[in-house]
Amino acid sequence: MKNVLSAAQVRAAEELAKQNGVGETFLRFSASLAVADIIFEHVKNKPENSIAVFCGSGGNGCDGLLAAARLRTVGLNVTAYTVFDIAKYDAETVAYVKSGGLKVEQASNYDGSATLIVDAIFGIGLNKPITGEAAELINKLNAQKGAFKIALDMPSGLICDTGDIMGTCFKADETVTFSCYKPGMLFGSGRNMCGKIIVKDVFATDSDMHVYEDGDFPAYVRENTAHKGTAGRVYILGGCGSMVGAPVMAGAAAHTAYLNGAGTVTVCVPSVHRAAMSARATMSIMKFMPDTPDGFIKFDKKELDDIVSMASAICVGVGMGANPELGNMVKYICDNYDKAVVIDADAINAIKGDYDFIKSAKARVILTPHVGEFKRLTDLEATVENAKSVAAELNAVLVLKSATTIITDGREVRLNITGTPAMAKGGMGDMLSGCITALTCAYDPIDAATVACYRNGLGAERAVSSYAQMMLTANDVLNFAEYKE
Repeated sequence: MKNVLSAAQVRAAEELAKQNGVGETFLRFSASLAVADIIFEHVKNKPENSIAVFCGSGGNGCDGLLAAARLRTVGLNVTAYTVFDIAKYDAETVAYVKSGGLKVEQASNYDGSATLIVDAIFGIGLNKPITGEAAELINKLNAQKGAFKIALDMPSGLICDTGDIMGTCFKADETVTFSCYKPGMLFGSGRNMCGKIIVKDVFATDSDMHVYEDGDFPAYVRENTAHKGTAGRVYILGGCGSMVGAPVMAGAAAHTAYLNGAGTVTVCVPSVHRAAMSARATMSIMKFMPDTPDGFIKFDKKELDDIVSMASAICVGVGMGANPELGNMVKYICDNYDKAVVIDADAINAIKGDYDFIKSAKARVILTPHVGEFKRLTDLEATVENAKSVAAELNAVLVLKSATTIITDGREVRLNITGTPAMAKGGMGDMLSGCITALTCAYDPIDAATVACYRNGLGAERAVSSYAQMMLTANDVLNFAEYKE
């Protein structure tokens, strides 16, 4: 896993490294070598490539100059361009890179011919809008077609802590950042401007916010004597009469639960769908719940007690619509059940403004709102700080779904960045809910949510390599969501 640090935290980590005997020169050379190695991999065996490195007058620019000098020593066609008056640059660094034969020119001389462009203009310290010649240059570089574009540490124009764009912003195909992710890469406009993010370790960092990667998850191996009963009995309550596809999505969530280790999955849907779901059922056990004339599942204490007594994990809310009794069902389950409950979709809307019962719930609650549902539930903006605060207040795990999904138990924050814009379709959240619910039979709730988000996002990335983005459906993701410990 990689840490996520604000600009102030990065500076503190750098200062601590210096106090521990790591000199600034060493940090600069380490950063520049890391960048040079990445660039070299892009252009090796391609002698026709020309590299243009655009350098500001601060630390980010120094890193760019040193990286360009390194690339020059291995025979690559590279030119460094200074964006500001040369008098503003560190004279020792400029003299050093020129002594090795690096061409250093004014950015105004750039003719637009480079096949690889490196942005080392502004770093994490940017705090005002980019204007004038620097803005014109960035817009010119963005408009250049055919060149591969790499940003050093942060794309110039992107605020480190928020992802806000300050006037204009370099749009990178790849961003090479040092020692940790920065929040602005993952939120705001960051995911649009950074491209692929590569974290290269230069100095030690510490944080309570992390991006989890492949291999970071605890292994789970069943005992040899395991059977379907010990593997976990998952119950999914979903569907309503007015949305014919809703119970089908509940069934899809069940399929996902099976793929993620559940021993048995019972789909609980309104009785109005008995005929349709009986024809569609495959592996799932069907439980037809008493329903109203409108096709909503009724609050029935006996039926809920049966579910509570049997289930190893429960998911409630998939496609249940504006069921007037849904809020009471959610409260009853949380108050009378001591295992994991995933509250999703319509169940989140059903408890908006009235969710204090979660604080004292017997159940281990996992809430899975997307950004809009979180706003309706809490009347708060969907930020890391608010998500962490709500999770701590409720003693629950919160999975705040977006391009960067925030997973928190109120103590630590985990960010999931797997996935693709192709997932912006109905049904993806239902799949995720089934995955989380099943994994709670094997993992603690926060680990279950982390693994599920990572796995679903990775499955979508794999699927997009076989399907066009516009064609991808939730069911397609299932075919590619296999997970290797």
